[in-house]
Amino acid sequence: MSVCGREPSQLDGRGGSQTISEATHHYIYYRLYTNDNPLESFNPIYSDDETVSRILFKSITPPRNVASLKRHLWKVEGFDGTPNCSLYLSLSEKAPADVSSRLPFQGDPGSGSSELDAMALVVNIPEIKKRSAPAKTAASKALPESPHKPRYVHYRTYDEAGEIVSKTSFDVTDTSLGRIDARYIPPPHNSIFLKIRLSQAEGILVPEATLYDSKENELNSDYVISLFTDNYPGISADEPIAMVYKPQLPKHASPPQPGDFSKKLRANTDSAMGTYDSTWHSAKLGEVFQTDGVLTRRRYCMDAWVYECYVAINSSGKRGFIKPEFATLL
Repeated sequence: MSVCGREPSQLDGRGGSQTISEATHHYIYYRLYTNDNPLESFNPIYSDDETVSRILFKSITPPRNVASLKRHLWKVEGFDGTPNCSLYLSLSEKAPADVSSRLPFQGDPGSGSSELDAMALVVNIPEIKKRSAPAKTAASKALPESPHKPRYVHYRTYDEAGEIVSKTSFDVTDTSLGRIDARYIPPPHNSIFLKIRLSQAEGILVPEATLYDSKENELNSDYVISLFTDNYPGISADEPIAMVYKPQLPKHASPPQPGDFSKKLRANTDSAMGTYDSTWHSAKLGEVFQTDGVLTRRRYCMDAWVYECYVAINSSGKRGFIKPEFATLL
């Protein structure tokens, strides 16, 4: 029995080999992500797609539900302690699974039954620095290549004066046309996460980009993108998404913030909100900010939610917002 055109002895989801009898066991396939990037698995099954892996269903502790699956994946992927992650039962899901949800019984078809319908484990960014890099072993170097073709999102890059060269250009005769692999966009697949991946590929800040479909309709923050269908924005080079780059004003051009910034905040955890929205702060544990101590409410571009926050200034003089659960008022 072969798996996706490969002999079972080549694939075991742990970078090693398996016997023919083991191939009859039910596997759960999954992809690994951070909140904004694909993440290399400790146990890849392909040499050219190291974010996808699989485990044996029988290796999960009963009762087999989302909580026990998360704990097992957390362990085999090299993380310690309580899982700080979300699990999506398929790449097309728009919300993470409830921890009490039961998994399909062994042998039943369902989410995670193949790499084409893989689950997604999304790891919160602060956990990544606690994890060692996956080791490159002789077995991992001998893994086969994936038999599946990439699914691309095509896009064109513009500034206010016209088209510009894309950093992912693949055609020397059409340098504003770029593409990224849809498999490497973390769920949930909406325009915010697409914009994050495109902004990373182009090396720009997320708030400085606006996306439009091929009919020049803006892709708003709540726009859902069905990346694993035959009809999604940017599916072909003939109908690419447009990514319009509009640099924000420099920090010194912002109007002065009123108030007495004589109070202090100390970060009580690492946070990365500023990575996705430059009007917010990222913070390191113990970092100190100046603030007026007044709680306000501001919208966060990544999820379009309005959060309670402090206005704060960091040691570099940047003014931005920080949530009270991330920093303690001294």
